[in-house]
Amino acid sequence: MKITFRSYAESDFLKVRDFLIDTQTKLGRPNCWAIDRWEFLDFFQEVGQASSKQRWQDRIGLWEYSNGDIAAVACDDGNAFFLLDTLEPATELINEMFQYAEEYLLKFDSGVSSNHLEIVTGMTTVEQVAMSRGYVREEWSNPTLSISMDREFKVTLPDGFALQCGSKVDDLCKAMGHIMAFDYADSPSAELTLKNYGNIKNAPDYNPELDLCIINESGEVVSFCGIWLDEVNQVAILEPVGTHKDYRRRGLGKTVIYEGFNRLKGLGVVKVYVGSDQPFYRRIGFEPEFTTHSWRKHME
Repeated sequence: MKITFRSYAESDFLKVRDFLIDTQTKLGRPNCWAIDRWEFLDFFQEVGQASSKQRWQDRIGLWEYSNGDIAAVACDDGNAFFLLDTLEPATELINEMFQYAEEYLLKFDSGVSSNHLEIVTGMTTVEQVAMSRGYVREEWSNPTLSISMDREFKVTLPDGFALQCGSKVDDLCKAMGHIMAFDYADSPSAELTLKNYGNIKNAPDYNPELDLCIINESGEVVSFCGIWLDEVNQVAILEPVGTHKDYRRRGLGKTVIYEGFNRLKGLGVVKVYVGSDQPFYRRIGFEPEFTTHSWRKHME
């Protein structure tokens, strides 16, 4: 079936979201991005600055089959990404996507890309095209971890703390929890977070019952876990997750995540993913499922 390119329009948001769900169905796992990253970017990360969301959308490229179904998406989140529903795409399509990335998504300094193209390890066609076009694989990689919901998850909440869902917690409190967990207080980014964090509630797959927070006696959010549910595939993704820098190593992160797991089990979820390889996740039961490597363009 013929594949043609067109620019992304805001009305394509749900179409791409559904494409990512279909990708999970076809492959049995995400391929690069899942719905969490797509929705978090559109409704929180890129909405914060004037025109930022529009600039992000303007850089997205779509490739469609003649029947209108999506064949591929090229987009960025600092680095460039190809969203595909197959591990072995056609070489012609991939070359078009590389050309697009080099024109719109990658930044070059003295003949070398200052950002990267992220490629899922084992996608041999994409890797071969990358090498033929002068890309070099960097040492850095980013594993995606997963955990099956076929076990018990004991929730133990220490004295002096309470667990609340998203509808019970003020947006500013959640924003401050995010700022303190990732240690960027008094920065321009913190100002944007305080202003825009509540916008994530407008995302189509946001569920306040899966937006979980642990609150201390002063009403501060000290640990949190956002969960995105793909009901079609009975899987979920954690994004974002964090614990206030002054409240770590008390079991709060594990507690809020395990509470989320128990709620997901009640919804029939069979597996949960997280896009991080922090040792913490392995300690609570996650295991690597696939890896993305960074590739940098070196021009002749």
